[in-house]
Amino acid sequence: MNITNLFTWVAIFVAHIVSTDTLSCLVQHDDNNRTVVDCSHLNLKSMPTLDFHDATSLDFSFNRLYVLHGSSFSRLTQLRHLNMSHNVLQTLDQQSFLGLQELRSLDLSINNLNAFSTSIFANVPNLEVLKLDHNNLKTLEKDVFQGLAHLRHLDLGHNYLQVLHNDTFSHLTQLTWLEVGSNRVERLEAGAMTGLNNLINLDLSHNQLSLIPSVFPPRVFASLGKLQVLHLEHNDDSPIGEYPENVFNDLVSLTSLTIDTFYDVHFGQDFAALRNIHTLHLSENCKIRHLANNSLEGFKNSSLVFLHFHDCRMNDIELCAFCELPSLKRLWVLQGHWLTPNKVLQSLYGLQFQNMTQIALVDVGDHLEFLHVIDSHSARYLRNICVLSVSMAHCSLQRVAGNALTVRNTPFMDCIEHVDLSRNRLRGDLSAILKLIMSKGSLRSLSMQDQKTFSIGDAQCLVSQDLHCKDELVLHSHHLSSLVLNIPLPHLTYLNISSLFPHINPLPVNVTFSSATKVEALDFSYLGLANCYATLYGLKNLKTLNVNGNYCYNISEKMFDYLDSLKQLGLSNLGINPHFFLSRGWRLFQNLDQLEVLDLSRNNLQFADPEMLRAQVRLSKLDFSYNRFQRVPVNVDNHGDLKVLDLSHNFLTTLTSSERSSLDRLAGRHAFSLKLFGNALECACYDLDMVKWLWHTSVSLDGEGREANYTCTTGSGEITSTERVMAQWMSHWRRCVGVQIFGIALSAFLLQILSIVVAFVTVRSWTQVCYAWKAIRRHRLPRRHHFRCDAYVVYSDAECDVACVTLRECLEEQYGVRLLLRDREELPGSVRAESIVQHIDDSWKVLLLVTRELSRDEWACGFTVQQAQRSITDTMPDRVIVVFLEEPRVLPAMPSLQLLLRMVPESNILHVHRDTPPRHHVWKTLAHLITKEQ
Repeated sequence: MNITNLFTWVAIFVAHIVSTDTLSCLVQHDDNNRTVVDCSHLNLKSMPTLDFHDATSLDFSFNRLYVLHGSSFSRLTQLRHLNMSHNVLQTLDQQSFLGLQELRSLDLSINNLNAFSTSIFANVPNLEVLKLDHNNLKTLEKDVFQGLAHLRHLDLGHNYLQVLHNDTFSHLTQLTWLEVGSNRVERLEAGAMTGLNNLINLDLSHNQLSLIPSVFPPRVFASLGKLQVLHLEHNDDSPIGEYPENVFNDLVSLTSLTIDTFYDVHFGQDFAALRNIHTLHLSENCKIRHLANNSLEGFKNSSLVFLHFHDCRMNDIELCAFCELPSLKRLWVLQGHWLTPNKVLQSLYGLQFQNMTQIALVDVGDHLEFLHVIDSHSARYLRNICVLSVSMAHCSLQRVAGNALTVRNTPFMDCIEHVDLSRNRLRGDLSAILKLIMSKGSLRSLSMQDQKTFSIGDAQCLVSQDLHCKDELVLHSHHLSSLVLNIPLPHLTYLNISSLFPHINPLPVNVTFSSATKVEALDFSYLGLANCYATLYGLKNLKTLNVNGNYCYNISEKMFDYLDSLKQLGLSNLGINPHFFLSRGWRLFQNLDQLEVLDLSRNNLQFADPEMLRAQVRLSKLDFSYNRFQRVPVNVDNHGDLKVLDLSHNFLTTLTSSERSSLDRLAGRHAFSLKLFGNALECACYDLDMVKWLWHTSVSLDGEGREANYTCTTGSGEITSTERVMAQWMSHWRRCVGVQIFGIALSAFLLQILSIVVAFVTVRSWTQVCYAWKAIRRHRLPRRHHFRCDAYVVYSDAECDVACVTLRECLEEQYGVRLLLRDREELPGSVRAESIVQHIDDSWKVLLLVTRELSRDEWACGFTVQQAQRSITDTMPDRVIVVFLEEPRVLPAMPSLQLLLRMVPESNILHVHRDTPPRHHVWKTLAHLITKEQ
């Protein structure tokens, strides 16, 4: 190596050392040559020096910033978008945004801001979007928004505002969207809305605004002549009352209103001025018990099209309740648990001979102790309505009489296109459904899935059980080769019978859908199909087919041969023979050359022929998630239109250079998304190129935090992340490449010495060498996927609801954490001590719920805590997580717990209120503590 090359290497090394001390932000350039800088998730406590002079977008979210200096952004004169959300900012001064004359959007949400000084936003005169939600604001100064003449969107939600004072928004003449929901506003001053002449959307929901004159002064909305959407729900909890007069009559442009109600609601003359109202939501905090004939008379001259009742606890609707709504097109009665479906159908008297779009009765009457029968008398008014869509889902319907809806030459039969009768208890006579299907009307879509009971012939069956209905379901035949099932679908375009039957075992060899040329979508998922050795005929225009969740271990290679138009196919969770797609998969898809979406997830597949889908050149989405693939199972070069490839939750450790090149070529053609989350990626020396590719590729990824950030394992078994490897790139490069270069330079000398030493040691200590080598190969740090469950939850018997309900909903369903719950997993009669030891051995972490009742539980507070202590090792120091559901100072002394707390780091101790909502960030923190690896 000459002197010139030596100085070059030194210069490169020094330049890298300097660069590693600077801010490690992600800088990108979009299609319009604008510079986007991402400095989020860097754990910054103070603003660094910013040298991104040409930046147009800057993201400092998810840090720990608590103050903004006056000169922080002074040199960013081209900045248009600034995101400072998810920090701990407490105060701002008038110089905080100095120099940001071109700023258009500013996000200060989710901080600790409690007050603003006058004209604090004077340095951002061109601001259009300002987000101040989720802070600690209690009041707003009169001129706090002075200078924001161009502001269009203002979000003040989730603060602690109590009163909206006069002229607070008077400077915001161009504002179109104002969000003040989820505060503590209890009063509006008469001039609170002054200046908002162009406001279109106003949200005052989830406050304490009682619907009385002292809270809503007369004509408080006088300046809102252009307002179109108003939210006032979740304010007044009073069961009895009336709407204040001379408040709503100025909202002449209002199209959508969401408001609280009373037991006996009455919309009077004050609402008569709302002639342009289109939507009335009585779906939030609805307290209506009785809907009278005159309840909606204030809208009789309006253009009300959509009326929405949700969870109103109504028990009575008068016959002419909707007579005053001549323009109504959509009527939703959702979660009317104490109202019978027949009562709602009878209230349709005032809508007879109208043209409607939708009537939806969902969860109506499902809390009553009896089942419901829709007969001809109950449905007589519905038959006289020309309605396109009717839903009566989850209404505890036992039967629909044969002549209830299918009377010929009625408006209903002539117009109906979509019927949803899913999630009921239909059984016995299904003649009404058959008449709908076979009628000459306009029916196009029928949803019948998830019936809790049904009958075929003399056999009564349950969806969740097999009551020996097999003989009925296979047509009393033992000769499968001669079975032919004919299903007539003359007019339908969509049919969903998912989970309708318990078991169809086996599927007949030939299934023909006669007169089914209009059918475009079929859902046969979770029907208990077994041995799917069948061929489907007659569906030449079928576009979507879903057979997920059946058991088709022996699937026919010819099953889809006649589905020439199929575009979406769901084959998830079928239990297919794992070797089928390796040897004969190509034959199954041979004729599906129009296929665009294919779901093969959750089939426990480990191998597949990469050329299996070579004929499907139009594929745009492929889902291989939740399988066991160790490499990309498809040749993506055959699919130039592919936009989404889901490989999440497999066993991939790396991506080869050829695979990365193929993926880059796809991303070069169009937007392409690759999902890799949940794989056991490696970031050892031979994987550094893959880690670097993740960080710089144009492929859209699904990592945590930054999209290219995944958990990975180094060559020494250390659990880290691709982001951390990139931040320490040179040290990894020196360790991997530098050592290799040095070894090559001395290879001749070292090879001779090493050969002599190895030969000598091997001959003298052959047995010890063998066992030492095995011990070295076995030594690996425990990983999360080595354990059956993510966390074993320790709790007292009194806290079963918190553990088995709250944790399951907040951790398992929301974040996919696998919990081991004693009441759910432990078999009756098992030895308690052995079960506890086995549960801890099977779990990656131990989650201890500490309450007052825990101290009284001898097993939980004594033996289990001691076993948890013993589970803490040098290789797993963070194995125990302690969650206090009560304040520690009120808990009795627990000696075993005190010893455990000395061994548990403070970061693994959380304080959680038992009534914490499911979307609270504390559950995400707890899920992260459970799933993170050392």
